[in-house]
Amino acid sequence: MPPRTEPPTLQAAEKHLNPLSSFTRLSQVVRLYTPNAEIVSAPTSPTTILFCSWMNASAKHTAYYTRTYQRLFPGARIILCTINTSQFLLTTETTRRAQVKEAITALLAGEQENERLLVHVLSNGGAKRFYGISREYREMTGKPLPMKGFVVDSAPGIPQFRRDIHALAVPARNWTWYLKAPYMTSVFLVTCVVYVTVNWMPRSFWHELVWGPHDGAHNHQLVEPNVVKGFVYSKEDQAIDWRNVEAHADDTEKAGYKVLRKRVEGAVHVQLFRGKGGEDDYWGFVQRVWGVGLGIES
Repeated sequence: MPPRTEPPTLQAAEKHLNPLSSFTRLSQVVRLYTPNAEIVSAPTSPTTILFCSWMNASAKHTAYYTRTYQRLFPGARIILCTINTSQFLLTTETTRRAQVKEAITALLAGEQENERLLVHVLSNGGAKRFYGISREYREMTGKPLPMKGFVVDSAPGIPQFRRDIHALAVPARNWTWYLKAPYMTSVFLVTCVVYVTVNWMPRSFWHELVWGPHDGAHNHQLVEPNVVKGFVYSKEDQAIDWRNVEAHADDTEKAGYKVLRKRVEGAVHVQLFRGKGGEDDYWGFVQRVWGVGLGIES
């Protein structure tokens, strides 16, 4: 007789249907995970993690990162902020800042004397979402975001025609041709406009789309000057040019920040944990950024 198997629990079924079921939705783009009150955060761990996912990231793929953080730092709150194509391209920075006010409220709710904040952003979408959060935080508090470690994953990148086409085409990868054709036509036209505007017009003309988030990431008014920034990227990334990342890391150092770099071999965009060295190597770097930021590693 085969061994008896128990039916899946309701909790397990909900987790399968919604990988982010442990999060509370605070707004259209902000979710919050709060650990069990009995779990005490270790003094060497973050108390809050701000995680800004890449553009159009699915819940299943986002949950890989949030589950890993729950395992590494079980006592930390996680503030998850998402972004889609429309919010990235078609809304104003004022609107994007309004979209993340609940994230600021959550950040301020956790502030105390021993608050320890880790920030992790992925791709230009996550970087843009972070820019709105840091600007809104500055507006509300008059201070830069007080973080210890800042992980910048697969970012930032300057618009490049072929890479932007690749990035924007991802949502339509499995669509039927009659849906995909008009979408890709729109993507082609938008990419042409963005490329010409960014590369041939003054920076002020397209500040909100590219240069604000790009330069704001090492602005002392928005980002705590003592934070340690870790850039993790790859040459195989088809959406972000690794040379842009390294140039930005150089500019970040010139702005006075301590910078750590990790170029992963054999990995693609926002899947750097699949590269040479695997998950241990990737998450080891994340933990190193945190350790150096906290002053417990050199």
